[in-house]
Amino acid sequence: MATLSFHAPATTARKVRAAARKRGIPVSRFLREVSEQAAAGNPVSGLGQELEKRAIDSMAMVALARVRARAQALGLDRLTPAQITAEIKASRRARA
Repeated sequence: MATLSFHAPATTARKVRAAARKRGIPVSRFLREVSEQAAAGNPVSGLGQELEKRAIDSMAMVALARVRARAQALGLDRLTPAQITAEIKASRRARA
């Protein structure tokens, strides 16, 4: 069985633990069941939707941190807004 992990704010973690406790099941089982429902395209509870949103937000934050670290390593974190705009325009022209 594969292991998955994600970062969640303390408030979300408390909600997850409370929901699992309310069902009388371990947190891991609760998360697995909610994830399986979401992956199958079944409607999930409000909490499941919140967890899905938090997971996506967490993945986005990790991706953003990687982009920032790469930009810093390449010295691109010192671009001015005008230089950023110019880079974006050049990239769009190259794609067109």
